[in-house]
Amino acid sequence: MSVSASVPKCPVCHKTDVNKLDGQCFLCPRCSDSLRRVYRFCGACLREWSKNCPVDSACNRENCALRAALLSPKCINDPSCSVYRCPYFRACPKCKALLTHTGDGCPNINCPQCHTGFCFRCLRKNCYGEDDSDSEFELYDPRTERCTIVKNSMCLTALGL
Repeated sequence: MSVSASVPKCPVCHKTDVNKLDGQCFLCPRCSDSLRRVYRFCGACLREWSKNCPVDSACNRENCALRAALLSPKCINDPSCSVYRCPYFRACPKCKALLTHTGDGCPNINCPQCHTGFCFRCLRKNCYGEDDSDSEFELYDPRTERCTIVKNSMCLTALGL
Protein backbone atom coordinates (compact mmCIF):
# COMPACT_ATOMS: atom_id res chain seq x y z
CA MET A 1 0.00 0.00 0.00
CA SER A 2 1.38 3.41 -0.84
CA VAL A 3 1.33 5.92 1.97
CA SER A 4 -0.41 9.19 1.15
CA ALA A 5 -0.11 12.45 3.03
CA SER A 6 -3.60 11.91 4.47
CA VAL A 7 -2.62 8.73 6.35
CA PRO A 8 -1.58 9.68 9.87
CA LYS A 9 1.07 7.94 11.92
CA CYS A 10 -0.15 6.00 14.91
CA PRO A 11 0.47 8.17 18.01
CA VAL A 12 1.78 5.13 19.93
CA CYS A 13 4.02 3.19 17.52
CA HIS A 14 4.48 6.00 14.93
CA LYS A 15 3.86 3.63 12.01
CA THR A 16 1.71 4.47 8.99
CA ASP A 17 0.34 0.97 8.36
CA VAL A 18 -2.98 1.89 9.93
CA ASN A 19 -6.50 1.23 8.68
CA LYS A 20 -9.09 3.97 8.29
CA LEU A 21 -12.35 2.76 9.78
CA ASP A 22 -14.60 5.72 9.06
CA GLY A 23 -14.38 9.52 9.19
CA GLN A 24 -11.54 10.44 11.55
CA CYS A 25 -11.22 7.01 13.19
CA PHE A 26 -8.18 4.83 12.45
CA LEU A 27 -7.20 1.38 13.70
CA CYS A 28 -3.59 0.41 14.38
CA PRO A 29 -3.20 -3.37 13.99
CA ARG A 30 0.33 -3.31 15.45
CA CYS A 31 -0.75 -1.56 18.67
CA SER A 32 -3.93 -3.65 18.86
CA ASP A 33 -1.74 -6.77 18.88
CA SER A 34 0.77 -5.44 21.40
CA LEU A 35 -1.89 -3.99 23.73
CA ARG A 36 -4.12 -7.07 23.32
CA ARG A 37 -7.14 -4.90 22.63
CA VAL A 38 -8.48 -2.87 19.72
CA TYR A 39 -6.49 0.35 19.51
CA ARG A 40 -8.28 3.13 17.61
CA PHE A 41 -7.23 6.76 17.37
CA CYS A 42 -8.37 10.02 15.84
CA GLY A 43 -6.49 10.84 12.65
CA ALA A 44 -6.93 14.57 13.32
CA CYS A 45 -5.93 15.12 16.96
CA LEU A 46 -3.86 11.89 17.25
CA ARG A 47 -5.38 10.82 20.57
CA GLU A 48 -6.96 7.50 21.41
CA TRP A 49 -10.51 7.21 20.11
CA SER A 50 -13.01 7.73 22.90
CA LYS A 51 -14.71 4.51 23.97
CA ASN A 52 -18.14 6.18 23.98
CA CYS A 53 -17.76 7.62 20.47
CA PRO A 54 -19.07 5.63 17.48
CA VAL A 55 -16.45 5.10 14.75
CA ASP A 56 -18.72 6.64 12.13
CA SER A 57 -18.95 10.01 13.91
CA ALA A 58 -16.53 12.87 14.44
CA CYS A 59 -14.03 12.69 17.27
CA ASN A 60 -15.64 13.87 20.51
CA ARG A 61 -12.42 14.69 22.36
CA GLU A 62 -12.22 18.19 23.76
CA ASN A 63 -10.28 20.62 21.52
CA CYS A 64 -9.85 18.05 18.72
CA ALA A 65 -9.96 20.69 15.96
CA LEU A 66 -7.56 23.02 17.79
CA ARG A 67 -5.12 20.19 18.44
CA ALA A 68 -5.40 19.01 14.81
CA ALA A 69 -4.57 22.51 13.52
CA LEU A 70 -1.56 22.74 15.84
CA LEU A 71 -0.30 19.32 14.69
CA SER A 72 -0.61 20.30 11.03
CA PRO A 73 2.73 20.08 9.19
CA LYS A 74 2.02 23.35 7.36
CA CYS A 75 4.78 25.94 7.94
CA ILE A 76 5.35 29.53 6.92
CA ASN A 77 7.61 29.26 3.89
CA ASP A 78 8.43 32.87 2.99
CA PRO A 79 12.20 33.24 3.58
CA SER A 80 11.89 37.03 3.93
CA CYS A 81 9.45 36.66 6.83
CA SER A 82 10.66 36.90 10.46
CA VAL A 83 8.72 33.71 11.26
CA TYR A 84 10.11 31.67 8.36
CA ARG A 85 9.82 27.90 9.04
CA CYS A 86 7.46 28.42 11.99
CA PRO A 87 4.28 26.36 12.21
CA TYR A 88 1.48 28.12 10.32
CA PHE A 89 -0.81 27.94 13.36
CA ARG A 90 -0.08 28.76 16.99
CA ALA A 91 -2.27 28.74 20.08
CA CYS A 92 -2.16 31.75 22.36
CA PRO A 93 -0.35 30.60 25.52
CA LYS A 94 -3.01 32.26 27.67
CA CYS A 95 -6.43 31.76 26.04
CA LYS A 96 -5.60 29.06 23.42
CA ALA A 97 -7.03 31.12 20.55
CA LEU A 98 -5.81 29.77 17.20
CA LEU A 99 -3.53 32.34 15.56
CA THR A 100 -1.28 32.81 12.57
CA HIS A 101 1.32 35.49 11.81
CA THR A 102 0.75 38.13 9.14
CA GLY A 103 4.34 37.79 7.94
CA ASP A 104 4.99 41.49 8.46
CA GLY A 105 7.41 42.88 11.01
CA CYS A 106 9.02 41.11 13.94
CA PRO A 107 7.94 37.74 15.31
CA ASN A 108 6.25 39.24 18.39
CA ILE A 109 2.45 39.29 18.18
CA ASN A 110 -0.49 40.17 20.40
CA CYS A 111 -3.44 37.84 20.69
CA PRO A 112 -6.52 39.71 19.40
CA GLN A 113 -8.73 37.85 21.88
CA CYS A 114 -6.91 38.32 25.23
CA HIS A 115 -4.17 40.80 24.21
CA THR A 116 -1.32 38.60 25.48
CA GLY A 117 1.93 39.39 23.72
CA PHE A 118 4.37 36.60 22.80
CA CYS A 119 6.97 35.59 20.24
CA PHE A 120 5.52 33.51 17.40
CA ARG A 121 8.85 31.65 17.08
CA CYS A 122 9.75 30.62 20.64
CA LEU A 123 6.40 31.37 22.38
CA ARG A 124 8.08 33.32 25.20
CA LYS A 125 6.49 36.50 26.51
CA ASN A 126 9.70 38.53 26.31
CA CYS A 127 11.81 37.71 23.28
CA TYR A 128 14.21 40.06 21.58
CA GLY A 129 16.00 38.05 18.94
CA GLU A 130 16.48 34.90 16.94
CA ASP A 131 19.21 32.45 16.10
CA ASP A 132 18.96 32.64 12.29
CA SER A 133 21.87 34.76 11.09
CA ASP A 134 20.36 35.03 7.57
CA SER A 135 17.43 37.02 8.88
CA GLU A 136 17.17 40.78 9.15
CA PHE A 137 15.77 40.38 12.66
CA GLU A 138 18.82 40.23 14.94
CA LEU A 139 19.36 40.14 18.66
CA TYR A 140 18.72 43.50 20.32
CA ASP A 141 20.43 42.45 23.54
CA PRO A 142 23.24 39.85 23.35
CA ARG A 143 22.57 38.83 26.97
CA THR A 144 19.11 37.49 26.17
CA GLU A 145 18.46 33.83 25.50
CA ARG A 146 18.51 32.86 21.83
CA CYS A 147 15.14 32.58 20.15
CA THR A 148 14.55 29.23 18.48
CA ILE A 149 11.45 27.88 16.82
CA VAL A 150 9.39 25.69 19.13
CA LYS A 151 7.36 22.93 17.51
CA ASN A 152 3.68 22.93 18.44
CA SER A 153 3.88 19.26 19.41
CA MET A 154 6.30 20.26 22.19
CA CYS A 155 3.80 22.61 23.87
CA LEU A 156 0.51 20.66 23.67
CA THR A 157 0.84 19.44 27.26
CA ALA A 158 1.62 22.93 28.56
CA LEU A 159 -1.53 24.16 26.78
CA GLY A 160 -3.58 21.36 28.31
CA LEU A 161 -4.23 19.79 24.92
